[in-house]
Amino acid sequence: QKRYGVGGDRNYWAKEDERFRVTPENPNEPNRFGWVVEIDPFDPDSTPVKRTALGRMKHEGAYVQTTKGGRVVVYMGDDQVNEYVYKFVSAGSWRSLQAQGRSPLDEGTLYVARFEDDGRGTWLPLVHGEGPLTAANGFADQGEVLVKTRMAADLLGATPMDRPEWTAVDPRTGTVY
Repeated sequence: QKRYGVGGDRNYWAKEDERFRVTPENPNEPNRFGWVVEIDPFDPDSTPVKRTALGRMKHEGAYVQTTKGGRVVVYMGDDQVNEYVYKFVSAGSWRSLQAQGRSPLDEGTLYVARFEDDGRGTWLPLVHGEGPLTAANGFADQGEVLVKTRMAADLLGATPMDRPEWTAVDPRTGTVY
């Protein structure tokens, strides 16, 4: 919990409102926070949707890009000192998923970045059962990988950054900044 800022002197909301307090009766309270929520700006009566496949962290923006093949890619930074850069890639093209009545943000693969000294980078998949992301290391299933995104990224050897914030993609070259 400490990794997500729960407890200690900085948990001001919990001092003012008991629904933010972590108690034996409410141990998962912090897991309500740190998610991307999608809101349809064209439909004021729509229900916001929590996009759990994008992982739980201190999201600093979510830059959405579509690949030539129609997959949706979302680039995100975890806005905390020594945290990471992530990307999510949809399981299929947005057109085919939309035709099935599904969102491209429902299912896909979340990755975390590892950078080398020469500037090259590798995207490491945050997938339960791959590498150290197993029950033996505290991840019973993919849901736990997504709830404990930071810890999963630690185990994969992601590169800590100094509060990674905005990301952007050059539409001509595909270079991510």
